[in-house]
Amino acid sequence: MARRRSPVRKRGRGRRGARGNGVVWASAVVVVLIAVTEAVRAMGWALLLAIAVVVVVLPVAAFLVIRRMGASYRKDALRRAGLDRLDPRRFEELAAELLRRDGFRKVSVIGGAGDRGVDVLGVAPDGARYAIQCKYYTRAVGPGQVRDFVGALQARPYRDHRGVLITSHHLSAEAARTARDHDVVVIDRERLGDWLLDAYRLGPGGRSPAWLARLRRGREAAEGSPHPGP
Repeated sequence: MARRRSPVRKRGRGRRGARGNGVVWASAVVVVLIAVTEAVRAMGWALLLAIAVVVVVLPVAAFLVIRRMGASYRKDALRRAGLDRLDPRRFEELAAELLRRDGFRKVSVIGGAGDRGVDVLGVAPDGARYAIQCKYYTRAVGPGQVRDFVGALQARPYRDHRGVLITSHHLSAEAARTARDHDVVVIDRERLGDWLLDAYRLGPGGRSPAWLARLRRGREAAEGSPHPGP
């Protein structure tokens, strides 16, 4: 009768094979580390520093340059739109014009007495309804103004609308937190500049990265941006 092999011996061979593979991998890692060390010694630290500059410093410098260019384009777009020469009504009309450019339908400016805090209405290409409040301010928007807008959105005419707050200035830190807590879209001065450059788009659909849109469109976008007369 043939003798059966012991399963214990098989397991032992498996363990020895695993240990052998581990030794091979460890040896390979040691060899790679030694090769890298020798390469660094051969190249010298000066060359290694030059490589680090190319890999790290140049991308950072490029980012800063693009950021500065973007700020310049944004500032130019706001100037061409005459933002600082508008009045509250014309600011609302500018928002309505940008909505239409983004493909919104049924855009209407309703700001005035009895508007309940909503200045512009529109329907996005996907059918979502938007209620926009425009704050033409020379100071920061405070949390009280944001809470008032949230209250207006809870009224019966606007309960199914997405709230958007557009300001010619900025929001205070507390106001920004309040807007985030209530899912209110905020378009402050910087984002408004992006919107004018078509680097930002309200509603559904693709949004070009701001830096790419600024480089691609540049000052041509600023020149073609909506700018109602002052």
